[in-house]
Amino acid sequence: MIVGLTGGIASGKSLVSAYLRELGIPVIDTDEIARQVVAPGQPAWHSLSAAFGPDYFLPDGTLDRAALARLVFAQADARRHLESITHPAIYDEVDRQIAEWRRRPHPPALIVVVVPLLFETAAEARFDATVLVTASLAAQRARLRRDRGLSRAEVDARIAAQLPLADKVARATFVLENRGSQALLRRRVRALLRQLMSVGR
Repeated sequence: MIVGLTGGIASGKSLVSAYLRELGIPVIDTDEIARQVVAPGQPAWHSLSAAFGPDYFLPDGTLDRAALARLVFAQADARRHLESITHPAIYDEVDRQIAEWRRRPHPPALIVVVVPLLFETAAEARFDATVLVTASLAAQRARLRRDRGLSRAEVDARIAAQLPLADKVARATFVLENRGSQALLRRRVRALLRQLMSVGR
């Protein structure tokens, strides 16, 4: 069973995926893959260089992710252009890793793929089920300000670039609330895992 894990920005996806890894579940993180596919010399790196120009690259040739993030969260056309370049390369690597897990002598019953913009990019068809991590808007804003040092305007732009929470809840197979303590979230992750394993049988 291949499960897509998503959630609003700063909702706690990384924490949930870390708990799943602790429980022995294979997790493929598309954010990690995104960094790999835009490394200097990769095909997507060349495409991004041609599309966005030198202003979005650091002196060592690596992508200036912060500068590009400011652009794409402010301009929808730029975001779509970025996605058209990076997403095919990202999903090629996701498919490769899934195939690698499935070739093992004892393949896992469940593989989780973390996709931050799963519903925004209409990627549901790739998965047998989807899990949406939710958090209050106040908590998202506070985490973005505290952990990423974003301004109020940058926080607003990033939240506005995502689908409304109600839309994502309506489309998700499972909803996992990240409200309360980390201990409570761990219990909810364990309960979710039992549900997923039951469905996958």
